[in-house]
Amino acid sequence: MTSVEKPTEEISEDLPLQAEPELPKETEEPAENNEFAYINQGFTSEIFKIEVKNLPKHYGMGELRKLLQKLNLDFAKVKLVRKNNPWIYICFRSSEARDAGIKVLNGMKWKGKELIAFEAKPAPDPLVKKRNADGEQGNAGKRPRTIAECTTALAHLTYEAQLVQKQSEVENLLKKFSGDQWHACKAQRQEIEELRKEFGGLPCQLEKIRASPLVSGYRNKCEFSVGKDPSGENVVGFRLGSYATGFVEVCPVDELKHIPDRVKMAVRLFQQFVRSSKHEVFNPEQQTGVFRQFVTRLSFATNEIMLNVGVNAKNLTEEDNEQLKNDIKEFFTQKEGKLVNVNSLFYQEMRKKDKDNKKDAMVHLHGQTHITDEIHGLKFRISPESFFQINTPAAEVLYSAIIELGAVSKDTTILDICCGAGTIGLCFAKYCKKVLGVEIIAEAVEDAKFNANANSIENCEFFAGNSDDFIFNLMNRPGVSTGDVLAIVDPPRAGLHDKSIFQLRNAKNLNRLIYVSCAPKFVTKNWIDLMRPCSKTMKGDPFKLKRAVAVDMFPHTPHMELILLFER
Repeated sequence: MTSVEKPTEEISEDLPLQAEPELPKETEEPAENNEFAYINQGFTSEIFKIEVKNLPKHYGMGELRKLLQKLNLDFAKVKLVRKNNPWIYICFRSSEARDAGIKVLNGMKWKGKELIAFEAKPAPDPLVKKRNADGEQGNAGKRPRTIAECTTALAHLTYEAQLVQKQSEVENLLKKFSGDQWHACKAQRQEIEELRKEFGGLPCQLEKIRASPLVSGYRNKCEFSVGKDPSGENVVGFRLGSYATGFVEVCPVDELKHIPDRVKMAVRLFQQFVRSSKHEVFNPEQQTGVFRQFVTRLSFATNEIMLNVGVNAKNLTEEDNEQLKNDIKEFFTQKEGKLVNVNSLFYQEMRKKDKDNKKDAMVHLHGQTHITDEIHGLKFRISPESFFQINTPAAEVLYSAIIELGAVSKDTTILDICCGAGTIGLCFAKYCKKVLGVEIIAEAVEDAKFNANANSIENCEFFAGNSDDFIFNLMNRPGVSTGDVLAIVDPPRAGLHDKSIFQLRNAKNLNRLIYVSCAPKFVTKNWIDLMRPCSKTMKGDPFKLKRAVAVDMFPHTPHMELILLFER
């Protein structure tokens, strides 16, 4: 049986197994009310799933996948329920492979722990579950939020009021962090209390939040869903929620303040194309339909725009697939869509993700293969899958703040952890001796190398790989091991893996570290681990939190970037 996967937001694995009922018989209720009807569409990720418990406290998903491969288990994917959870799901393609997985893993010792493995029941379809609950309650559930409330929750406030609110949120976050540190680091309690007295309950000096130069229409990248609105009309816009929370309706985005006008025009024109097409929009419940996603990228420096049409190609014949590519290209280059003046056009065949297929098929239809934007006078190449700060003018403010806190000299080496396309390191390059960047996504590293060459920057090196493996080697390089080193950490929302924190702590000549986070409430454990007293795993002296400053990268929303300077 071929494994088919619902979108990552659709089947939630956060439900406790004891809450999952037995599979009902097909004849017990109509398919639209059957919370397990979806498995008949071939969702082997749910049918042949096992649960593995008693995992060691510190393990990486990469490590676990390597172990499964070493054991020759024919698994499809691994599902992490939540970070640092002691149990996970492993999905297989057949009952034989699932049973073999249980036989090998159950009772096996790994990192000092004896694993417990057993068959797991499928999770109920959250959309059908919500629909059934609404029916039982007579649709008396909570009023759904508007699209503006979902995406731009602060848009009703003046920008000055938004900044005041965000500054207050940062203060509250740091006060809570100080309390968490007080409980976690008993030997530091006197020092923590002294810092609170000095900084008004805060653990360090907090500067005033720095505003975005552009308040409205600032998003240079938007990912739009294609679906139906509550009245059943085909729409290109944003979802009110996620499949996992029981929402599939898509709402228009014309009134949202953070989307540029040119992007809104592109959305309206593509929506016109969708409505005139013979193909249906994607239905996430039934896995039918074709049009699924529309991604825009806009350069504020060159005014170039990139469009990427995402489709559910498995529902197209080869002939229809080729015809649709031609129709999209013709629409944006010769018909109504020409008004957008598209510079780069892509067609993305969105497929299931598993250990054998990590990427969607991307087809270049028209124009350039990339667009170019600028930060601090440097040019950066942006391809369809590149990471680039979502608000270009505010990125200049962010990087200026990082450079200011870094206070580097011509003798300083920058260790850029999670460097992405190298934007931060390249902006630092003219102020320091050397930049060494590490990024796990190989394509981003290629972009970083290209950007260095394009800007004639010669004192930067970028490496593709896991930072866990690179930090030790880079810190022990000649000229680095004895010189002034500043580490800059700009990780994904979930933060750094414990191993990377251990490596940073154990780097004895690393005396300064800047931590940048777009979701600070999720990474406070990283901060505490940097500041804990010495132990068997944390051998280096603890860091101390010296300064903090927030940058408003996302006006009209509750989100912001927080920069912390640690020293020891």
